[in-house]
Amino acid sequence: MSKKKINHFIFILGLSLGICLSIIYFSQSTTSIMPRMIPDQLSVRSTPRAAVVKNTINNIVAETINHDIVAKFKGPTVQPIVGTNEALKLEKEVRVLCWIMTSPKTLNWKCDAVKKTWGKRCNKVLYFSSKTDDNFPAIGLNVSEGREHLTEKTMMAFTYIYRNHFNDADWFMKADDDTYVIVENLRYFLSTKNSSLPVYYGHWFKPYIKQGYYSGGAGYVLSKEALRRFGKFSNKSCVKEGKFEDLDFGKCMEALRVKTGSSHDDLGRSRFHYSKPGDMLHRIFPSWYLEYDKYGGKKNTMSDYPVSFHYMTPKAMFTMEYYVYHLKPYGIPSK
Repeated sequence: MSKKKINHFIFILGLSLGICLSIIYFSQSTTSIMPRMIPDQLSVRSTPRAAVVKNTINNIVAETINHDIVAKFKGPTVQPIVGTNEALKLEKEVRVLCWIMTSPKTLNWKCDAVKKTWGKRCNKVLYFSSKTDDNFPAIGLNVSEGREHLTEKTMMAFTYIYRNHFNDADWFMKADDDTYVIVENLRYFLSTKNSSLPVYYGHWFKPYIKQGYYSGGAGYVLSKEALRRFGKFSNKSCVKEGKFEDLDFGKCMEALRVKTGSSHDDLGRSRFHYSKPGDMLHRIFPSWYLEYDKYGGKKNTMSDYPVSFHYMTPKAMFTMEYYVYHLKPYGIPSK
């Protein structure tokens, strides 16, 4: 081989070696730089397109991801957080119409908090008052305000829903404007129930009615069949006026042969609650409650999947909204 060819061969060999070393160097430097570029507290599931991307963009939370960095390195398709798919699935399969009992005085105060928090998670939500407010919007019923008219208000609201929204849902939940509902947990509970059966659920009280009835403040939910019976036969079987709304409605359900059902979880823990989370958690019960509660307060250890709480101020609703949907302990997997 001539001297000229030998020199040419050595030049190509050196150039190739230099390129290889450069690739190794930049690959390692990229890996060491990236953790400082992306906050280490962020995490997400990813499906990388290349090995380098996998090492550099693994564990980035979808909600707070640095999109500029991901775009630069041709980042992965971000997968939904754990549990989202199941909640979305139940939203389609377990259709819940929520209706809120409110008044002109509390519409833009208490009811506004419902509207901005849990109310938006129902498949359909309606707000009933004694006066129509198209801006909110609220549906005005031909009834006077005051506790002595609560039964009439409830009966008229369910009648309106039966006539206008019967096919919009499978379950129909009544709540006050100081009730907070975790709608995903409500659907989870109802997912094992049959809406074709005449049944309704809530926080179970025992006096005055053989099968008991449910606390109005904790909210109660009717099956489609229960609402059908109400719409067809309530005029003949149910009182139209009164101030004990939950008791009167319970008598109506019993007359229509709509059964009460237990809403406790498999461990006997409660889901619907007549009072605030702190009261239920620390068992701060008034004397009347121990008499009214079907289990005498003995089973009121809260479920890990609670549905409702009562006596919630707007401030408490927004606080609960943060605790349930935003607060996350870093590094602790869901149980």
